Amino acid sequence: MDRRQVLCLMTIIIILSRVRLQAQQPLVHGSDVALTIRTDQERYAVEDPIVVRYTIKNMSNAALFVPKSQWDVRCGDPPHLWARLEDNRGKHYEPGYAFSCLGPRPEDRMSISERMGKDAVLLKPGQALQGSFTFESKIFHLKPGSYRLEAVLYGWNQPFSDSELSELSKIGAPFLTGEDHANTQAALRDAGKK
Repeated sequence: MDRRQVLCLMTIIIILSRVRLQAQQPLVHGSDVALTIRTDQERYAVEDPIVVRYTIKNMSNAALFVPKSQWDVRCGDPPHLWARLEDNRGKHYEPGYAFSCLGPRPEDRMSISERMGKDAVLLKPGQALQGSFTFESKIFHLKPGSYRLEAVLYGWNQPFSDSELSELSKIGAPFLTGEDHANTQAALRDAGKK
């Protein structure tokens, strides 16, 4: 083999190894998406739930899977979207969450591919997913005033087994991991005032 053939062979090996590495990476970081939020109203009564409307946009150059909704189909998994309020002193008001998972459910017997088929939606570059969830502010007995509404999008951050990662890598596009943040203003008023 002459020098030119060796260089050509090495180039092919490098290209193939990069393609193989990309095919084996079933997860991508949260920096590949942009989360934005808004509310339906400028002002809410202190006892009213705040509807948080969100948009998740694929900012990367390749298709990827993002969570389809706030909650995973499997009971006991943490939420994909969560929110909290911050007052003008920097104090945060963040609800907790709990589960009541009685006995095995059909989702517990699903393969990772089947579960992701229910939990995820594929976004091509530039595409966006819109949805909403509710923030229950009444549990905090807040005072009227201006608050910052902070939201977090969590990808699939739980540990996966090697066999699950292998299965995910065969689906054809990576899944979001990590997180992204967004915020907007929310004003709370006395319940009797408009």
